[in-house]
Amino acid sequence: MNPGDVMVAPYGPPPRVRRFFGWRSLMDVVVITACVAALSAGALAIGTRLFEYETFIVRTGSMAPAMPAGSVAVAEPVAPITLKEGDIITYRRPVAPPVTITHRIVYLRINEDPKNPAPLIRTQGDANGVPDPWQIELYGVAWRVVFWVPWLGYVFDMAHEPAGQVGLVLVPGTLLTGYLVVGAWRIWRRARREQASAMSRASGAGTRWPGGPS
Repeated sequence: MNPGDVMVAPYGPPPRVRRFFGWRSLMDVVVITACVAALSAGALAIGTRLFEYETFIVRTGSMAPAMPAGSVAVAEPVAPITLKEGDIITYRRPVAPPVTITHRIVYLRINEDPKNPAPLIRTQGDANGVPDPWQIELYGVAWRVVFWVPWLGYVFDMAHEPAGQVGLVLVPGTLLTGYLVVGAWRIWRRARREQASAMSRASGAGTRWPGGPS
């Protein structure tokens, strides 16, 4: 290099600024949500069968906000005499229509008659202002709620329909496949850009502006 020569710094494409709230992030959220919902529904369905638990879909908002409508309540079988006030139980209400409800015990009295050990129970939804207008006696097995998953009940409802069963497999599978294909294409495109940038730097290295005596 002669005195007075000016080196031109190699350059490539400007650095890209990652957008955290663009369409890519939205696609990530959609794919992850669909896969997690399908896997969670499958895990609960299999797990409850293996460990003798039961799942119940909460149809109304009477236990909101903690247990909104569409939640799946997972309950364990217990002896009714072990229940206490504050427990959440799932049972079939004694009045028409005899639907299954999930409410909290607000009153419990143990029957002292050894011939009739069933506890007398009254329940209430957390979102309701008054207790349920009936009392129940539980015999045999009671279902005490252990935990619940909000809104997963909608996925369970889909699983009971043939079209829903196909959708639970097809939709997450299609989204995941598309996600992997797009990811592979991003990697290939990034590699091509890096290769082009390296070639540009190599061809630009040593380029000089005439500005001094040779």
